[in-house]
Amino acid sequence: MTDAKVKVDCSDYQFKDENERADTLKKYVALALTVDDKTYCDRVIFYSFPNSYEGMLKLFGFDKVTKAAPLYTWPIGQNVIKYFGSIQSIPKDVYYEKYINICVGGCWEADNIQQAFGLYNRLIDDTKSVCPILSKRTDVEIFSVFRFIFDGPHPKNKENALKYEDLAAKLMECDSRLSDLLKKAYEEVLLQDDGHGK
Repeated sequence: MTDAKVKVDCSDYQFKDENERADTLKKYVALALTVDDKTYCDRVIFYSFPNSYEGMLKLFGFDKVTKAAPLYTWPIGQNVIKYFGSIQSIPKDVYYEKYINICVGGCWEADNIQQAFGLYNRLIDDTKSVCPILSKRTDVEIFSVFRFIFDGPHPKNKENALKYEDLAAKLMECDSRLSDLLKKAYEEVLLQDDGHGK
């Protein structure tokens, strides 16, 4: 199916609550793993996904008052997020707009709310498609997305250093503004490990 034929309007994907949204996501991720043509499943999964970091918290996070969100449980929630991060059949501009939306303002939590929900992988593998969409955002939004990629309890680690080096090299070729914001976000996250706090 070509990009032009993929449904972009998601007004018919309405849910009475997060439990119904979670059930839909689990159902279609399981179905997508059993069919050859995943296009329809991908579309349902994509449009059932939240469109903000706050929406991700309500679906995948943990709150002291409301407790575990419907997809908080490991590995179920992680598998749904991982599948979302692998979708290829949605037009890239629509897909990356939503992917960036769920990362803006994000910060690490000790559950499924971490590492910018895998956006790093798409930034590395599809840099030329992600960068133009990311560059339309404000500096504050971009900074928050990059910060979320590296955020964690002990962000000064070898894995983050390698991620930073790889991403810095890719962004340097693509967009100097993004490259500068990446550097600032990474440096701020490292300060957290030096006892300076967030």
